[in-house]
Amino acid sequence: MNCKNCDAPLLGRYCVNCSQAADVHVPSTKELFHELLEGLTHSDSRPPFRLYLIVSILFFLIASFLHTRVQLIQFDNTASPGLRQVTSCSDLNIGFFSARWNQRFKHACDEVVRDNGGHNTMQIVAATAPKAMFLFLPLIAFLHMLFYWRPRHRYAEDLLFLVHLHAFFFSLAILYVLSLEAAESWPSFKPASNSLGTVLGWWAFLYSVVAMRRVFQRSWIGTFFKACALFLLYTVLLGATVAAVFVYAALQL
Repeated sequence: MNCKNCDAPLLGRYCVNCSQAADVHVPSTKELFHELLEGLTHSDSRPPFRLYLIVSILFFLIASFLHTRVQLIQFDNTASPGLRQVTSCSDLNIGFFSARWNQRFKHACDEVVRDNGGHNTMQIVAATAPKAMFLFLPLIAFLHMLFYWRPRHRYAEDLLFLVHLHAFFFSLAILYVLSLEAAESWPSFKPASNSLGTVLGWWAFLYSVVAMRRVFQRSWIGTFFKACALFLLYTVLLGATVAAVFVYAALQL
């Protein structure tokens, strides 16, 4: 029996000359689907960033099409003793920035108010957020490594773990943003969407605790407290990252 690709004699499952598989047949739909899932999720891929990339891209793609409006700036017309009142963008003045930067901030403020948190702002946010996550993930992985300092693990192990974890987070986020869009179209679905958000949030936290316990083999109590501390740091850093993305988007308008 010869190889169907190079016609060399076959001595096993693969051709020694060109590495073509001996069993060449048109795969069924089931086989194609199985190979696709295995290629995306197989834990032995080095490194398994493909699942994270696909799920995160899918999330940001869906988010870019949502009819979302965020009121980023709201002025307070009530006077407060001892505080400088800001009733419009022209009143904006951040003391520790130079006049040039304050002028840029005022211009960004005017553009955000004009856009009203609509299409232009959210399009830039959707385009910038994936890049920000590529900076955010290594930082979280470093903090995670510090929590598991002894016995010491390689940084790559922590990064790999966080990549898998974030692929799961983005999967849950896709479900949540789709439920938000459904609630926008059908207001009667809003209570169910709110409940789903709560359930998915707890699911993400509990999944993280179980995953940390299984991968790093520590006690349940120690893992739980480490997960709580990491969750707190994660929330603060994620909030700062999201705020930075919105500020960058405003400056680009």
